[in-house]
Amino acid sequence: MQAEQVQANRKPGRPSSKGSFDSRQALIDAARELFAGNGYDEVSIKRIADAAGVNPAMIQYHFGSKSGLLETAFDEAIAPVIAELGTLSSRGGRIDLGLVFDIYMRTMAANPWLPKMILQHVLPEGGRLQERAAQRIAAGVAPAVRGLIKRGQTNGELRPKLDPKFTTISLVSLALFPFLAQPVIQRVLGLELDGPLTAEFVRHTSLMFHRGAGVDHGG
Repeated sequence: MQAEQVQANRKPGRPSSKGSFDSRQALIDAARELFAGNGYDEVSIKRIADAAGVNPAMIQYHFGSKSGLLETAFDEAIAPVIAELGTLSSRGGRIDLGLVFDIYMRTMAANPWLPKMILQHVLPEGGRLQERAAQRIAAGVAPAVRGLIKRGQTNGELRPKLDPKFTTISLVSLALFPFLAQPVIQRVLGLELDGPLTAEFVRHTSLMFHRGAGVDHGG
C-alpha cells in the first residue's frame, strides 16, 4: 500500500510493477462492473478502488480521473472490434458479412457488462460516453461496415439499390439489439445469448440479413 501511495504522486501513466498484480486492469474490471449497473455519479472513486483492491490514488495515476477510467474501460472493449472490422474491410474479393455479425455478437457475449454500459452511459441524452462512442463509430466502425456493404454491391452479392448508410444501421442493429434487450429476451423467451448459442444466433442473423439484402431476393 505504501508503494502505491508513492506511485500516486507521479503523473498518470503505466506503472512499472514487478509484481503479478495488475492494478490498472483491476481498476478497469471493477469500473466495468460498477458503471454497467449504476449511473456515473453513483460510482465513487473510493467505491471503484475498493472493488479493485487498490489505493484510490491509483485511478489518478493510471487514468487521470474517474472519467478517464470510464472512457478507457469502454475504449479497450471496442478497440478489438474496430481493428477486426478494419482488417475485414481491407481484404479484397468476396465479402462475408457473417464475420461482421460474429465480431459484434462475440464481443457482446464475451463482455456482458458492455450492453449494460451502453444503456447507462451511451444511449441516454447527455450520456457520459455518448460523444466518445460517436467518435469511435464515426472513425472506425461505420466506414468499415459501409465499405463492406459497398463492396458487396460492387461484387453483385448485395442488392445495388440498397442505401449503404441505411444498410449499415440495419446490420449493426441486428447484431447489437438482442444483447441490449437481453434481460427481456431471457425472461420472455428463456434465451441467454452466450456460449454455443452465440454461434447459432450469428448464423441465424446472418441468414436473415442475406435473405433481405442479397441479390437472390430482389434486384
